[in-house]
Amino acid sequence: MSRVMKLNTGQEMPILGLGTWHHGKEKGEMAKAMSFAIKNGYRHIDCAHIYLNETELGEEFDRIIGKDIQREELFIAGKLWSTHHEPERVEEGCRNSLKALNLDYFDLYYIHWPAAFEYGDGNLPKDENGRIRHIDVNPVDTWKAMEDLVKKGLVKAIGVCNFNTKQMKDIMANAETKPAVLQVESNPRMQNEILRKFCQKHDIAMIGFSSFGSPDLPWGEKLPHILIDPILTTIAEKHKRSTALCVLRWQIQRGVGVIPKSVLETELLENLKVFDMELDDDDMRQIETMDKNIRKIVPIVTLKDGTVELRDLHNKNNGFTFEETEADALNCA
Repeated sequence: MSRVMKLNTGQEMPILGLGTWHHGKEKGEMAKAMSFAIKNGYRHIDCAHIYLNETELGEEFDRIIGKDIQREELFIAGKLWSTHHEPERVEEGCRNSLKALNLDYFDLYYIHWPAAFEYGDGNLPKDENGRIRHIDVNPVDTWKAMEDLVKKGLVKAIGVCNFNTKQMKDIMANAETKPAVLQVESNPRMQNEILRKFCQKHDIAMIGFSSFGSPDLPWGEKLPHILIDPILTTIAEKHKRSTALCVLRWQIQRGVGVIPKSVLETELLENLKVFDMELDDDDMRQIETMDKNIRKIVPIVTLKDGTVELRDLHNKNNGFTFEETEADALNCA
């Protein structure tokens, strides 16, 4: 099986990458892990403004690019944050990230979330009640400004994260360029099969984040860790591999890219072994039965009165309040 995904732009994107979201951990730890990963063969690095570590990653890029590795050997992705969705602010958001990361261009640049926030008061501007101050920006308008980034040479390809099929269709119907990549939550309990089939039909690569179900997050339904599920432990014993490796291999065999994050050298090296194994048809069918449509990555806010609600609940573009059936999702040109 190929180790790269051929994008509709003609680019080749490594199907295994390194996620760099490392919330609340020691400063510099992610940069050190990234450097180790690159030294040992990782070439796809997934970054984002809201991960709050672009500067430290940029220091590491500056140290190694042109010395230990050439820029063109890497596939680096970035993400536009929600405070920069207004078309006139898109380029600023992109340039800010490039500067922080010490890069001249992104291989891939995403719209991180479909909902837009008010500009000028930090990453999470809030009103007097503690709710995010949303603004109404059509994602299609943001997308058209993203297309301009390609024309200016700031990015080579553009994509979206956390969009639903309707939002993808809106872009495809009203813009010059369809997304090259969709990045969404995807794991055995949240397989996002409709989106996978939609992407497959329209030649859009799909990357799944939270491969292991983000068990450390405080919100969402409490279930046993995915990696101790009996289905996975049985498959792992059969192949004499870890359950984590079986999950990553399952995704790759269904055509979904993966960007597991870790700062542990042992785990980073372990993930590379995903290309040294193969699941059989029965394994794949067994993992398919684990799907519960349980989404963990739905950001929340705590209001001044102590109540908790979905961060983007009051934004019509939030992406989570509309889901198409498979028939409707795939019923478009």
